[in-house]
Amino acid sequence: MTKTAQSVRDRKIIINADDFGSSSPVNYAIVQAFERRLISSATIMVNMSGFEEACELARSHGLVGRIGLHLNLTAGRPLTSALAACTRFCDSDGCLRPRQRVFYLYRQEIRALEAEIAAQIDACKRKGITPTHLDSHHHIHTEWGVSSVVIRAARRYGIPAVRMAINCGACCKGVSRLHYYLAQAYWTLHNSRLRFYGLARTRYFGSVLNTSRVVERTTADIEIMVHPLLNDCGQLVDLDGHDLETRIRALGFPAKVLDSYGELLKTINREKC
Repeated sequence: MTKTAQSVRDRKIIINADDFGSSSPVNYAIVQAFERRLISSATIMVNMSGFEEACELARSHGLVGRIGLHLNLTAGRPLTSALAACTRFCDSDGCLRPRQRVFYLYRQEIRALEAEIAAQIDACKRKGITPTHLDSHHHIHTEWGVSSVVIRAARRYGIPAVRMAINCGACCKGVSRLHYYLAQAYWTLHNSRLRFYGLARTRYFGSVLNTSRVVERTTADIEIMVHPLLNDCGQLVDLDGHDLETRIRALGFPAKVLDSYGELLKTINREKC
């Protein structure tokens, strides 16, 4: 997509809810967020307890074309025995380890990871959900060694978009400027690789907290990440407990401008014609 093409149309804003399928309460929070037009997209976790229910809710609420894969390599158990036996990703009980740095993978680890990613994609497709895009739990897909395998899998399975690394927002409290600038350099490299393969479909990505400046100062396409939950009072909140609707409405754009990755890709394809 060229800058000229972007300039002659309205920007696309995708608000994506992560963790669909992680549990029943999260599932219903995400469906409620869709119904209230607070989000336009979600990504589903196939190896968690709420997956089957999430698939049923997606079908019954007409959300199938708005669902991507939330690749999970950091929580629960993998779908494949190959990854369960891989000590890089799983412990001695076959449970997935928390996120870690993965700069390089050995050939056997690559094969195990390829099999697991394929299994998670296939699990979606068996439920009638063809992923519109791919991201991951705890952003593990942005690790360099994992990213290479994810890119190949996305291209092999025809998944047309992969979430970028965060590229908007100021330095967080408690993080040194050196660490922040090194992280920015790495994320820029990662995002450039996604763009090279045609998988980075927005210009910006960030959380609802760190995208306000981008929303205000640019007209570029953007993906905004949220994690809808229902608190003890039944109120729809984000992961940190703040009211989700208040937070999203504070960004200042109308609900009618929200799009899914499927809709964004249709627009991009029309621009190429």
